[in-house]
Amino acid sequence: MQRILFSLSILSLYVCTNAQVVIRGPYMQSPTHESVVVMWRTDSPSGTKVWYGTDPANLSGNLQINNNERDHIVKITGLQANTRYYYAVGDLSMQLAGNTSDHHFDTHPIPGTSLPVRVWAIGDFGRGNAGQVEVKQSYMAYSGNTKTNVWLWLGDNAYNDGSDQQYQEKVFAVNGFSDVFSGLPFWPSPGNHDYNTVWSESTLLGIPYTNIALADHKGPYFNMVEVPRYAEAGGYPSHLEVFYSFDYGDVHFLSLNSEVFDYTFSYDGINQMKAWIQQDLQQNTRKFTIAYFHQPPYTKGSHDSDDAYELVMKAMREKVIPLLESFDIDLVVCGHSHIFERSHLIKGHYGNSSSFNPNTMLVNGTGGNFAAGNAYVKDNSYATSEGTVYVVCGNSGSTEDAPSLNHPAMIYSHGGSNAMGSFVIDVNRNRLDGKYLKSTGEIADEFTILKKDMVLAPIVNAEICEGDSVHVAAFYTGGSDSISYAWSNITDSTQAVTIHPTTTGPYTLTVTDEITGQVLSTSFTVTVIPMALPVITEVIAGSLGSSVGGIGYTYQWYINGNIISGANWQYYSPLFSGEYAVLVTDANGCARMSDSFIYTAEHAGIDNLESDGMILYPNPAVDGVTLFIPDNPTGGTYKLMDMHGKIITTGKFTGIYTSISVADYTPGLYVLLVEGTNLPQRLLFTKK
Repeated sequence: MQRILFSLSILSLYVCTNAQVVIRGPYMQSPTHESVVVMWRTDSPSGTKVWYGTDPANLSGNLQINNNERDHIVKITGLQANTRYYYAVGDLSMQLAGNTSDHHFDTHPIPGTSLPVRVWAIGDFGRGNAGQVEVKQSYMAYSGNTKTNVWLWLGDNAYNDGSDQQYQEKVFAVNGFSDVFSGLPFWPSPGNHDYNTVWSESTLLGIPYTNIALADHKGPYFNMVEVPRYAEAGGYPSHLEVFYSFDYGDVHFLSLNSEVFDYTFSYDGINQMKAWIQQDLQQNTRKFTIAYFHQPPYTKGSHDSDDAYELVMKAMREKVIPLLESFDIDLVVCGHSHIFERSHLIKGHYGNSSSFNPNTMLVNGTGGNFAAGNAYVKDNSYATSEGTVYVVCGNSGSTEDAPSLNHPAMIYSHGGSNAMGSFVIDVNRNRLDGKYLKSTGEIADEFTILKKDMVLAPIVNAEICEGDSVHVAAFYTGGSDSISYAWSNITDSTQAVTIHPTTTGPYTLTVTDEITGQVLSTSFTVTVIPMALPVITEVIAGSLGSSVGGIGYTYQWYINGNIISGANWQYYSPLFSGEYAVLVTDANGCARMSDSFIYTAEHAGIDNLESDGMILYPNPAVDGVTLFIPDNPTGGTYKLMDMHGKIITTGKFTGIYTSISVADYTPGLYVLLVEGTNLPQRLLFTKK
C-alpha cells in the first residue's frame, strides 16, 4: 500500500509540473541598447529559463536559473543595439509561452542616436473596463506599422488600490489589452492608487503619505517592475525604483514620483528627488527632455489643483516644477485628473490658477500648430528657460462626468463621461509632435515643439591661382527639412557653389532654417594669386620659349596635347612639326597653360644638323657640353651665345670631340654657332 501511495505521489507531482502555465506576461522591463529584463508569472513554482534570438525560427541563445519561483525575472545581456529579438519563456525543461512573432523586443539604439521616436502615454487606465480596451485599440489602429519605441505609464495603473490581484485582473489579464505586453516594454511611474498598498504597510495612524525612507517604498507596484536604478539605460543613477531616468535615441525621460510627498511636510522625499533631478539634468545632453509623473501641477478636471487639500499637486508645482524649468524641460506629462488637458508654452507659474499672468508666464499664446505656422520654437540649449508644455492625460480608462476644464494655462481640454484617450509623442531630428488621440480614433489636439539646433561649420579661407576656381559648400548639423542658402556676390543659392574670382575678396554664406527661423552665417576670404598667361614665341629660328619665366618657375612642354618627356625648361627646341603648349608653374604652385603654338619643323637648323651628322650632348647640360663633328674639321671655330644674341665665349675645334664648359653659366637656353664647316650650324641646348 505504501508503494502504491508513493507511486501516486510521484505521478501527481509529474502531472502538476507539466500542467504548469504562465498566468502573467511574459512582459519586458528596462530595455537598453544591450540588455532587457524579461518577467513572467507561473501558477506554481519552477526553475526559470528564457530562449532568445534574432531569428524567430531559431532561438539560439538561452539563459536559465535553477530556482523555484512563481515570479520569474531574467536579465538578458550582450545584445546588439537597435535590433529585434524574439523569445520564449519556460521552466528548465520546456517552453511555456512565446516563440511566436508577437513575442519580441527591440533593443534601444545607442543613447544620443538621432532617429525617429514614437512614444505612447496612458494614465489612470487600470480599471479593466471597455474604455481601457478602446483606448488601446484606437492607438494600435492609429499607429499601424509605425513601431512604438516607448510606452509610458502615468500612474494609477491598477484601481482601486494597486493590489497584486488588481494588477492581474485589470491590467495583465484584460482581454483586448493584455496582448500588447508580449512585444512592448512599459516605463512606469506610480500614482496614489498604486501607493494605497505601499502606505497600508507603513502609515501613521492610518494616514497615508507618511514620511518613510524611499528605500522602504514597497508593494505590488514595486514587485512587478524592474526599472533602471543605476543608469543602465542612460541618465543618472537614482539607486531606487521610486524614480529613475532613461534615454531613447536623442530623447531623455525622467520618471518622477509625486507620491514621495508626505503629510508631515518634511519634504524629505521631494528633496531627495530634487537632488537627483539636479544631478540627472546637469549631465543631460539630449535634444528633447520629457518628465512624467502622476499628480499634475495644473488641472481643472476630476481634481482641481487649486483645492486646498491637493497638497501633493501643490508640492510638485512649488518644489519640483521650478527645478525642471530651470533646465528648460520641454514637456511634462501627468495623469491623476480623469480628463485631457494641454497647456500653452508657459513658464514661471508656480501658484494657483488665479496667479497665472499671461504677460509674464505665457511664452507662446498660439496653439503650437505646425500646419498653421505656429509651432513652438526653442533654442537648443538648456541654459535658459524658454517654456514648457504641460499635458494631463488621466483618461485612458477613467472619466469625470462634469469637469470644469477652465484652467487659464490650458489651451485645450477634453472631459466628460465618454471622454477617453491617450497621448502620442513623435520625435524626429529637431521636431517634437504631441497629439491627443481619442478612444474614437480622432486626433483632437496637436502641437509641435521645434529646436533651433543647426550648427554651421566654418568655411576655411582659400588661396587660388589667377584663372582658377574654388568649390565651397555649406556643411552643418541639425536643422529642419527646409534649408535655404545665400552666398554674397554669387547668384547661386544651392548648398555647394563654384566661385570664379578674378581678384581677392571676402564672401559670406548665410544658412536659414525656414521652419524654425534660425539664421547662421560664416565669412571667408578667397585670395587670388596673380599669374600672367604664358605666351609661346619662337625666340630664334628653331627654338620656342615661354614669356613667363625666372627663378622658382617650372615648366612642362606638350605637343599635340601630349607631355614631352624631359622638356622641363623655359625654352625648348622642337624636333617635329606640331601644336605646342607649355604649362608654367610658379613658386606658389600656381600653374597656367599657354595657348597653343603651331610650329613647322623645317624652320629649325636641326634639320641641317642631322644631315651633317653633328651631335651636341648632353642636352640639357649641367657642367659642360661636347660637340661631335665626324669629318674632323681643322681651323673651325665656335661661338656660344645666350638667347639674346650676346656672345658668351668663343673657341676652336680640338678634333672630332670638342668640350665646352658651361658650369658657371646661368640656367637657360643657349645657342652654339659652329663655323668653318661646309655650312654653318646653330645648335641649341639647355643649361640646368
